[in-house]
Amino acid sequence: MEMKEAMVEVRDGANLATSVTLPDSASYPVIIVRTVYGRSQLAVLGRIMSRFGYGTVIQDVRGSGDSSGQFGFLKQEPSDAIETAQWILSQPWCNGHLAILGISYLSAASIAIAVEFPEQTKAAIWVTVPVSANTLLYDTGVLRLHHALPWVISLPWGMESDASLNEFHPSMYEKVPLIHAVPPELNAPWTDMLEEGPTSSFWRENDLEHYVRECKVPGIHFGGWYDFLLDATLGPYQVMAKSGVPQRLILGPWSHNGIVGNEKITGDIWHGCDKGRNGEVSLSSRFVQESAEWLDYWMKGSGDLTSMASVKVFYTGYEPHWEEEQFWPGPGSTLTAYLSKGRLCKDLDEIEASGGYDRYTYDPWNPTPTEGGAVWAFPEAGLEPGPCVSHIHSRGDVLVYDSESLEKPLRILGNPRVNLHASSSAPDTDFTAALFDVDPQGVSRYVADGITRARYRKGFCAPEFLEPYQTYLFQIDMKGCAHTFGPGHKLRLVIGSSNFPKFDRNPNMTEPIYQNPEMEKATQTVRYGSQTPSKLLLPVLE
Repeated sequence: MEMKEAMVEVRDGANLATSVTLPDSASYPVIIVRTVYGRSQLAVLGRIMSRFGYGTVIQDVRGSGDSSGQFGFLKQEPSDAIETAQWILSQPWCNGHLAILGISYLSAASIAIAVEFPEQTKAAIWVTVPVSANTLLYDTGVLRLHHALPWVISLPWGMESDASLNEFHPSMYEKVPLIHAVPPELNAPWTDMLEEGPTSSFWRENDLEHYVRECKVPGIHFGGWYDFLLDATLGPYQVMAKSGVPQRLILGPWSHNGIVGNEKITGDIWHGCDKGRNGEVSLSSRFVQESAEWLDYWMKGSGDLTSMASVKVFYTGYEPHWEEEQFWPGPGSTLTAYLSKGRLCKDLDEIEASGGYDRYTYDPWNPTPTEGGAVWAFPEAGLEPGPCVSHIHSRGDVLVYDSESLEKPLRILGNPRVNLHASSSAPDTDFTAALFDVDPQGVSRYVADGITRARYRKGFCAPEFLEPYQTYLFQIDMKGCAHTFGPGHKLRLVIGSSNFPKFDRNPNMTEPIYQNPEMEKATQTVRYGSQTPSKLLLPVLE
């Protein structure tokens, strides 16, 4: 194995620090990794892939690690990536075949190579592809605060010292107005990111979404049920699959940080392995092995992928197990459960024909707390991803709807959704939905959740305020999941208006959300009945 260091000079004079790892002195297909987190942390990856016969180029993006220049976020990456690929292709140790390894921001840093070098780029490995405002920091226009704030602070915005999560403290989440949460001396463009929300000029300049639509490279996609950026795996996978170029999707019980490693999810359910339908079930992503098999087939013409299904998913809950599917979402049907007074009903006939309603008060100064689920795993924030036990159903600012105990297992695969007929006393507010699995002892565990912001109910590009106390239909899409509710278990749907700090708080006012120093309470009314049938829609497998 041979290791060398190089500085790749790009046209404006910046030098990009680059580590090259080769199996020996011959020429090889080359895997490209471009990172903002320091290439030294990925050195082991080069050594591992060299054992499979691949050269690896790991590069610090502009303004990070040992690379010169000013860090400029997503907009800087396409031109630097293209020049890096040109440099690699000119080297004697490259045989002309390239692959991309993209992990979160690393995907955005390299995706232009797949589009600009379609003949040379033979394969790609994707672990989320966050390339725009709504796949990186926002969720249908709502800020993913728990991730966004500390992550932005950690990036190298040209400070004299290295950026670090040591600059973050959880009290920053509670800053009002939120646009002032990041100290100006950190030089982060937090104000630009929030000033106009997901449609700001900042995000227009840093939108690389078109590269996803134009990418036509065989790709293997990894996603985790407890990854807050799961939609940045599922969305790009579906778009790339429509191109007709083969794609493979692997979805398991991992958080954002655990997909590549051997993470042991907390939440007192899993610890490395669990008892499934056929004994012990491995929770490992087999990231290296799956990736190597994919690369060998597309870059070397070796191996056989014909026996592999397009989608491989891990079912959580009752009898956890791996299963192969041909599509995402699954080829099932939709089970509808209607909301009634504290219940989820199978038939609309069970609900009073005249209708009914439930009411609660949302106070943004006392928001409903986040309890695990799909959150970022880092100690400073005090939240752990996973199917942890939930207690929010005992709060007075949420509505709880339970099903009857199940007589047999119920499997779901896809994105649960809630159609909510609701009104608010405020001109703008949020509605949240969370799905839980309740065991016979009454223990409630997270399965999926979602949020919608009233002003963005018609899309975040067309904000529109509410008429107070007028009933509207809100659609709340929950994150994707594959889960089995066991016999004797109940489904629980919890409706509220906050999930903090996973998402930012809505102040219930018309002023710009992140610049408003005030917040007000809102009275929320959820309606049900034959005329306003609020309902839970489940993607079930027979």
